[in-house]
Amino acid sequence: MLEIKDLYKKQDYILLKNVNLNVAKGESVSIECSDEISKLLINLIVGRELPERGQINIDGKNNVDYAKKHFNNIGIVLKDDGLYERLTVKQYLKSYSQIIMKNTNYLEVMMKMSLMDIGDVSIKKLNQYQRRRVSFAREYLKQPKFLILQEPILNMDKESIRIILENIQELCDNGCTVLSTSISFKDIMLLSKDCYILDEYGIKKAQNEPDILEEDAKNVEEEMPVYKIEKIPAKIDERILLFDPIEIDYVESEQGVSNLSIRGEKFPCGLSLTELESRLIHLGFFRCHRSYLVNLQRIREVVTWTRNSFSLSLNDKVNSSIPLSKSRVTELKEIFKI
Repeated sequence: MLEIKDLYKKQDYILLKNVNLNVAKGESVSIECSDEISKLLINLIVGRELPERGQINIDGKNNVDYAKKHFNNIGIVLKDDGLYERLTVKQYLKSYSQIIMKNTNYLEVMMKMSLMDIGDVSIKKLNQYQRRRVSFAREYLKQPKFLILQEPILNMDKESIRIILENIQELCDNGCTVLSTSISFKDIMLLSKDCYILDEYGIKKAQNEPDILEEDAKNVEEEMPVYKIEKIPAKIDERILLFDPIEIDYVESEQGVSNLSIRGEKFPCGLSLTELESRLIHLGFFRCHRSYLVNLQRIREVVTWTRNSFSLSLNDKVNSSIPLSKSRVTELKEIFKI
């Protein structure tokens, strides 16, 4: 559905280069990038900006031509979306459904987005979570073939995250292609299984750590865990700190660097996530995701967003939420005997 090939664009201090991306029909991908890069990328995709080199195709057609002829097939929800403040939620969505002349029932969409109870509330009185759901509902009315989301779940409450993730999944099941961007690495992990990092050096897969292979698991000796004393090193400026494993809430691998999360602060560690796993597995740590290692004692709740999307709520200082791979759910349940 979306094909980006050898894209290059320089605008002021913002640089996009070596961008190659293919997203098939019905797939969802998410990209971690800055606000500035996100805005430029979106403008390039919908034809508001032209690349200096490379090409962008949507559904096999040049993106500019596609946007001109089939703009109603493209949905866009921006971080700072403009809404008609004086209208109520119901008035706004009803008016929009009449403008786009699609067969989608706006009341059904309001129910999907949990907006019925605030249908008669003016938009200017809505909070951030509600406004984001209204924006999403507006684009859902189009039943788009291609949907672009900028910061769809950043700083959102738990219920709004659940609603948005469920409806992204439903749109994908119906053949819609979804592209999400966010400044949050954790958010992109939650938004889709195919995650990328985009910066001035280009685009790359976010998951750098490989999943554990079945044959590797078979080679693990079946014996009782032996408690070992370990100190985990981290470096801050010229200081090397040694942490007790019990202090670590979780470990996050981002762009090849393992960061220890301790009481809401991040400390870079020179060891890879795989090396840390081998040191910490007998001390109560679990590889919940290819990019995350979690202290089992910190897990407060296993959250099911959709049939393919899970996360762990932690009881650390900042009540963190980290991804849980679908392939690891059964193993985690066995550990907790649930």
